[in-house]
Amino acid sequence: AVSYSIAGLNVLSGNPADHLVHRHTHRVVRGSLLICGRPDGRLSALTSLEQSVALSVNQASSIQSLGGTCESLTIGHNPFVLPLSKGAIFLKRTRPMYLCERLLGELDFEARVEQRRIRGGPRTSSRPPHLKPPSARKITKADAISSPLTANSRSAAALQGAYHNLQKEANRGRQRRKSRSTSIAIEVVHQDTIEDVVAEAIDERKREANIRNIFDEMDENGDGFLSGDEFVRNYFLVDSSLNEEQVRKIFKEADHDGAGSIDYDKFLRIAEMPQLQMLRILQTINRPRSLLQVEASREIYFGENLRQNAPDSVGVLSLERSQHFSMELYESRIASMQRFVSMCVMFHEMGRRVENFFSKLTFGLLGYRYDRTHSILRVASTASPISGADVRERVHLLRLSTKVKRSIEAISFAWNNYKHKKQAEVKQVEHNCNTSSSSNLKCT
Repeated sequence: AVSYSIAGLNVLSGNPADHLVHRHTHRVVRGSLLICGRPDGRLSALTSLEQSVALSVNQASSIQSLGGTCESLTIGHNPFVLPLSKGAIFLKRTRPMYLCERLLGELDFEARVEQRRIRGGPRTSSRPPHLKPPSARKITKADAISSPLTANSRSAAALQGAYHNLQKEANRGRQRRKSRSTSIAIEVVHQDTIEDVVAEAIDERKREANIRNIFDEMDENGDGFLSGDEFVRNYFLVDSSLNEEQVRKIFKEADHDGAGSIDYDKFLRIAEMPQLQMLRILQTINRPRSLLQVEASREIYFGENLRQNAPDSVGVLSLERSQHFSMELYESRIASMQRFVSMCVMFHEMGRRVENFFSKLTFGLLGYRYDRTHSILRVASTASPISGADVRERVHLLRLSTKVKRSIEAISFAWNNYKHKKQAEVKQVEHNCNTSSSSNLKCT
């Protein structure tokens, strides 16, 4: 076997979402090849990850060496070319759309309809409405659930902004609904400011008292337990969007020991159960305990049945967040493997072209077979932790929440001491008045 140093490679690997920049970009020189796999940022659970990769690639591609820079190439599923990259390889999407992609498609559809309306509407056509293109007619609920709408091509930054706008709009709608009605199903909302954390802590205190009052109202005979009939009759007062079968599923889940009734502790676990977990209970068919039956899916997009059967109290973004774990599994098990195989195929083609180049250049004298050659290869790899930005954001939120909870505890402790002190003073005054009355003395 023959090998040549000119055909050798020095391979350095790192996680482009975290430490590629500060560990390897100082090695960027003219003639370097930077290949980065881009996670599919069209999935809401992976948008920030693709944005981190895009920032790393753009930063590395902006470094100049002898009037040039590296050739940066990205491999991924999101069909958007980074402005500073040399090129991009886009892989076909062989999976169905997720609910988050569907939501963006609906937004883009409505935006196109609104643009046509502002411009004067579509031209008149002899075709009936059901044969007109989707952009020429108003979107309906059936379109929103069952038609194959697709979103426009967006960069990772644009995707991040679009999902952030969806979250803000959902938060505003949730606050409007909360001001009109009271529910024991409280959804955890991401807190960004001190006002949000304080409001969440106050709501938590109110929720505990509210749950106890609801339990007492549902307990018709006052024995401290809720029978199945009591639970079914009164749970409609709490959430009228559920039918009797769904309410009985909730009661069966709470009555895990089969006693036929639930106490306050079991009721509290149901009341504090996250909406996503509650939704999974409602979506499961009748089954033996610990045996989950899953039917084959014929959905147009992943989450179609979930969206159709979800109660009105469960927001569409809650349904979308329930798919985050599936998105992460898809990224770590399928999409990353597809990108890796694509990179291997690309390297194989590069090596084959170099092999043919030497053979043709020297008329076969310096020809070699690179599949039987010891390549001059040096590999330096680094660990691949999670993105530090997510960790910093979470730590900041936990620190802020801890300070608020400690402040509330201190205020509550001081208020209770003040209240007990005042009550003791009132009792002392009453005692003095009673003593004065018995002694025929005037008490004021």
